[in-house]
Amino acid sequence: MSQQTLSPQAIARRAAAEHAVALVQPGMTLGLGTGDTAAHAIRGIAARKLAGLRCVATSSRSAELARELGLPLFALDDLAPSTPQPIDLTIDGADEIDPSLQLIKGGGGALLFEKLVAQASVQMVVIADEDKVVDRIGQKRSLPVEIVSFGSQHTLDRIAKLPMVERAQIRPNASGDGPFCTDSGHFIVDAVLRSSVVAHELHHALKQLLGVVETGLFCGEASLALIGNPDGSVRRISRSREP
Repeated sequence: MSQQTLSPQAIARRAAAEHAVALVQPGMTLGLGTGDTAAHAIRGIAARKLAGLRCVATSSRSAELARELGLPLFALDDLAPSTPQPIDLTIDGADEIDPSLQLIKGGGGALLFEKLVAQASVQMVVIADEDKVVDRIGQKRSLPVEIVSFGSQHTLDRIAKLPMVERAQIRPNASGDGPFCTDSGHFIVDAVLRSSVVAHELHHALKQLLGVVETGLFCGEASLALIGNPDGSVRRISRSREP
């Protein structure tokens, strides 16, 4: 697709993805993120045809795309569990990015696998457009929280009663005739956060609740964010270390 036929948002996302893909080296083990922006990166990785790559997908959607493009896929458990971070680099998108590189992820419902892959990675690079950058976590998007399906209404009630949560609901599926189910068969609660939220404190509080599997708060996983602009330029938000 030519640059002229892309929307400004698509140009920005593709620019961010291209900068991230340039970090990939032959022989790397890669984490493949989920979502539209991550899909740009997956296509870019495949186009480079680098030797010796091993890829771990964070969702069935990303795995399907990777297979179509001929990327070599491995399960996370195929990588040595005795090595704390066997993945060299994960490239993934985000729903929100704050100035401290705290993230909200899980808009696509893949937050559990995304976090498992991110925490098994030496480096996580986030790619996004400027619309995803916020002053505070929860400013624009609700927080996805993955919960077990059994007793889901009870878990929802426990989440909704937390002081930093304004309101919460179980995410419906696309047809609206039931709850959305993750690749693990879990449900997603979307929680609207109060302006006073402290991300790491809320993550800890949610993880103490019976029925909660994981939260979409990524408080320390990312080391670099590449933020694309409609003119094709990219700015960086980084921690002390970068790829």
